[in-house]
Amino acid sequence: MKNRLDSIDALRGIAALMVAGYHIWGHYGVYPFPSIGVVPWTHKASLLSFAVSPLRWGYLGVGLFLVLSGFCIHLPFARKKQEFGEYSFEWRNFYLRRLWRLYPAYAVSVVGTFFLLLITSHGTDLIGTAPTVGDLFAHLTLLHGYFDRYFYGIVHVYWSLALEFQLYLAYPLFLYAFRKIGLTKSVLSLSLFSILWRYVVLTNFHYQLISVAATGPYAPMGFLFARMPEWLFGAWLAEWFVSGRNRRSSRLSLSGFAAIVLFAGILTTLDERLWSLTDLAFGLGFAFLIAAAIVPRKAEKAAKMPYRWLVWIGTISYSLYLFHMQFSWFANPWIRTIHSPLEQFVLRGAVLIISIPLVAIIFKLVEAPFLSAPKPGKRFFTFYSNVAKLLGIKSDNSVVVQPG
Repeated sequence: MKNRLDSIDALRGIAALMVAGYHIWGHYGVYPFPSIGVVPWTHKASLLSFAVSPLRWGYLGVGLFLVLSGFCIHLPFARKKQEFGEYSFEWRNFYLRRLWRLYPAYAVSVVGTFFLLLITSHGTDLIGTAPTVGDLFAHLTLLHGYFDRYFYGIVHVYWSLALEFQLYLAYPLFLYAFRKIGLTKSVLSLSLFSILWRYVVLTNFHYQLISVAATGPYAPMGFLFARMPEWLFGAWLAEWFVSGRNRRSSRLSLSGFAAIVLFAGILTTLDERLWSLTDLAFGLGFAFLIAAAIVPRKAEKAAKMPYRWLVWIGTISYSLYLFHMQFSWFANPWIRTIHSPLEQFVLRGAVLIISIPLVAIIFKLVEAPFLSAPKPGKRFFTFYSNVAKLLGIKSDNSVVVQPG
C-alpha cells in the first residue's frame, strides 16, 4: 500500500514539474513541431529547440492533476462502498475538510500575489497591468473560472483551482449517478455529454482550448462540463483499485496503452475539428498511466533516489503549483535581455530549481498546518470545532484529510 501511494505522490510531483517547467520555459521557447498554444512553430529551429520541445506539453500536467484528484477524492468513498455497500457521503464534513485542506494556502497565495503585482506589475510579462479589486474578489470566491475577464487574472494557473471547486460541488451529483446507473455507465454518459458540450462551444460559439487561450474567449472550455471526464476517470480508477483488479493487471500493457492514447491526444491538437476530443484523450491516457503506477510490484525493492525525490515533490506539489510562477516573474526582466537561447534556458531552469526549496519553506509555513483536521490542544482546534458546530457536524479529529 505504501509503495502504491508513493507512486501517486510521484506522479503528482511529475505533474507539478510539468506545469512549472511549461511556465518557466514554455511561454518563451521556440518549437520545431506544429502544436497548439501561445508558442509559435519555428520552421528552421535549432538543435536546442528539438531538445526542449517536450516542455511545450508541460501544460498537460493540469490534466494529470485532474485525474489524480478524482482518484484521491473518490478513493475513501470507494472503500466505503466496497466495505459497506454504500458511499455514505456526508456533505458538510466533506466540504469542511476540502476547504480546510486547500483554501488557506490558496487565499494566502491570491492575496499575497495581488499585492505583489500591485507593486511590481511593470516588471512582469505575463500580467500586463496590475490586477483589480474585481480580480481579487473573483479569485477569493473562486468565481473567476466563469468569466473571461477574470479567468487568467492574478496568476494563470488559478483557473484550474476554480475548476476543481466546481468538481467538488458536482461530486454529490456524480455519486448519485453512480448509485442509479452504475459507475461505468455514469462515466461514459457524462463523457459523451462533455464531448457534445465541447463541440458546441468550439464550433458554434468559437471558444478555444485553454492551451490556446492567449486571445480567448475560453471560460466555457475551463468549465466543469468541459473537463469533468478527466476527474471521473480518476474516480473510476479508485474503484478499480479498491476492487483489487489492479493486482491482476500488467504494468507493461497499461503503460503501452497510456503511450498510445497520449500520442493520439497530441494528434488531435493538429486538427481543430478534433479539439472536442483533445482533453478527454489526454485524460484517458493519464488514467492508463496512473493504472500502471498502482499495479503492485512483484518484489519489494528499495526506491531509487530520483523516485524518492519525486515523491517529496509530490508532497509539496500544491504549494509549488500555487507559487512557482511568482519566482519566474522576478527573473524575466533580465533573462529576456540575454540573446542566447541556451543561456536563457539554463537560467530559467536554474530559477525553477532554486524556487523548489523556497516553495518547501512556504509549504511548511502555509500549507502543512492544514493537512489534517486539528486535534485537541493543537493550533486552530477551537476555530475548526466552532465551524464544525455551526455546520451541524461533529469534529472527527482522527481522519487525515486526503490531499487532492
